[in-house]
Amino acid sequence: MISTILIVSGVVGALGLVVVYLRRQTTLSDSDFRAAVDAMQIGVTITDTNGTILHTNPADAKMHGYTPAALVGLPSNTLGAPMARKTVTIGEMGSLGTWARDSLNVHQDGTVFRVRLRSDVLGAGQGVRRRIITTCEEITQDQRALDAGGEATLEEPLTGLFNRAFFLELVDRAANRSERHADYHFAVLLMDLDRFKLINESLGHDAGDLLLVSVAERLKGSIRPSDVAARIAGDQFAVLLDGLVTPTDAVQVAERIIKELDPAFTVADREVYLTPNIGIVQGTATHTNPERYLKDAAVAMRSARAAGQGHYGIFDHTTKRRATVRLQLETDLRKAIDRKELRAVYQPIVDLRTEATIGFEALVRWQHPDQGMIAPGEFIPAAEETGLVVPIGSWMLEAACEQLAAWQQQLPDCPPVTVNVNLSVRQLRQPRLLEHVLGALDRAGVPPDRLKVEVTESMLMEDPEMQVETLRRLRAAGIG
Repeated sequence: MISTILIVSGVVGALGLVVVYLRRQTTLSDSDFRAAVDAMQIGVTITDTNGTILHTNPADAKMHGYTPAALVGLPSNTLGAPMARKTVTIGEMGSLGTWARDSLNVHQDGTVFRVRLRSDVLGAGQGVRRRIITTCEEITQDQRALDAGGEATLEEPLTGLFNRAFFLELVDRAANRSERHADYHFAVLLMDLDRFKLINESLGHDAGDLLLVSVAERLKGSIRPSDVAARIAGDQFAVLLDGLVTPTDAVQVAERIIKELDPAFTVADREVYLTPNIGIVQGTATHTNPERYLKDAAVAMRSARAAGQGHYGIFDHTTKRRATVRLQLETDLRKAIDRKELRAVYQPIVDLRTEATIGFEALVRWQHPDQGMIAPGEFIPAAEETGLVVPIGSWMLEAACEQLAAWQQQLPDCPPVTVNVNLSVRQLRQPRLLEHVLGALDRAGVPPDRLKVEVTESMLMEDPEMQVETLRRLRAAGIG
């Protein structure tokens, strides 16, 4: 016999079902109680105190692709997605005898879907067997964004993917499962998008948001139903690959994502291209903190970016050591200007017909106090990524103009020479670039026609209209 309960549904919105215990003299028979449960349209499962399924109603069984009889005797976590599995036992319920949470369940065909669960203890009276009753409600489009109390739940609102907090919870569960089951393997992928910031700034944030939504759709189409994707922040996305057979499975998924994102996106009636950089971390016992997975995946992602656009990198300890060296390099580079460690060197430009030196190209070098002279190829990529290339470029411009003035004063009878200075794409985007260039020339007392700026073709292709307009303004001011 089970204490009488009143089951109220359709009253509390997203919670779906409230189980209220009325400890009265009246009782229901097991058969009457189960008949009432089976008639309900919401999923209901009854388990013993160890989490073994005793009864599942037709609505719950159908939701998961089973018959009710097929689930009897199985652990309740059979219905949970592997990365989210947790057997609900009496010990999990706490002193309140109830537990509500959002989670992931899995259909028999492997499709993962979002659910809202609530578990309550039945039979708290003396001499009555205790049972756990769990209601399961698939979260609909309208219910995903907010719970009944107006608090954010699983999803990131723009793309509909999981949010960072819930993704980390799933990674934590996957790691715990991996520790308990040697045959369970998973991996975490972290991805960002080259050129997204440029597109966002050029076409506007609304267009950028539409682009992120399109990326999310393609990303979901690139992974299996049992895997989950999340938007971590900005243009960063993450994927939890569940139940891998071999480590190479993660590489195959990364290659599929890169291929899927290769075709152009149409945003604001324009075709734009994005290139992903992907970092891969295999699930291991050495990673005990879910945040560590994202951090190490970010290390592998930066390694992939350094190898060129559209690559993936796999985290290992060698990658981590390189990242540590790179981090120290970036830290030292931030101090290099103030410490006067940068050097400007000048490569002559010679007219082959007359063999006369007609100009110079200004090049930056870094005289590191411990490592000696560091070539640009080692620190310019770090400067570009961190934005330090802008103050370094400004310093080079000032140094080149001062050197021109010095040559002009030292060699007044020699034909005037020009100096070529390289501009980075970040400098070209500076709204007051022309004013800054003219200011450097004016402070040095050098006419504009003695300075030339150099840009690469690839920089121009990132936003040709804006870049060309900037170059036109420079040329109109007399700069080469």
